[in-house]
Amino acid sequence: MSETTILAVGAHPDDIEFGCGAVLLKEIDQGNRVVMLVLSKGEAGSNGVPAERVEEAQEAARLMGAEIEFIDMGGDAHLECKPANSIEIARRIRLHKPSIVVAPLIHKNQHPDHWKAGRLTSEASRLARYGGLAELHELPVHRIGHLYYYGITGLGSQACENMAASLVIDISEMHERWNELMKCHRSQLNTLNYLELQNTRARLLGIEIGTEYAMRLYSEDPVRVAALSDLPLSARTF
Repeated sequence: MSETTILAVGAHPDDIEFGCGAVLLKEIDQGNRVVMLVLSKGEAGSNGVPAERVEEAQEAARLMGAEIEFIDMGGDAHLECKPANSIEIARRIRLHKPSIVVAPLIHKNQHPDHWKAGRLTSEASRLARYGGLAELHELPVHRIGHLYYYGITGLGSQACENMAASLVIDISEMHERWNELMKCHRSQLNTLNYLELQNTRARLLGIEIGTEYAMRLYSEDPVRVAALSDLPLSARTF
């Protein structure tokens, strides 16, 4: 089986690990490649300075076995939905040629950088396949296979209402390693117990599908399968 490349986009240095780190760990364990693309250095955060937060993210990437890149888009709390930014993400899509892209949910009732990162990634995924885009003429076009969104803060049913489908992934065997990834972001654990928050969310979702822990990914489009028999598991135990 050939290696699958997954591009994970985050607005801040800890978003990817907190939002979908356990899912990415599973993919790396299966021999797939993960590239983390971070759109700021956490410059506006209440805790930690940019150099410290970059170092924490690099440590987490090493622990995960992922590659990591940072893009300067004006800094934390200055992310804008504009063509130049979506084209810059499209450039990374053409360079890395991912089959799967994951990004923060585009629901607006959260940190503005989160939904903007998701929207920019959605636009970039389209732009990456447009052959006439002058800014990217030196790179061959690339069409991704899937775009999924992950939650960072507790949006729950609000996000589901705006999405066509969702996937719930059993992360039970990744639970301890996922926590080690999150612990890399020491500066962010100084004032709020993010570990308890994320673990509680994962535990509650796991209860829904009959496992210890789970994570949900969302899609704006229906999830296409070739046959009904391709679906191996249900969330319900009949």
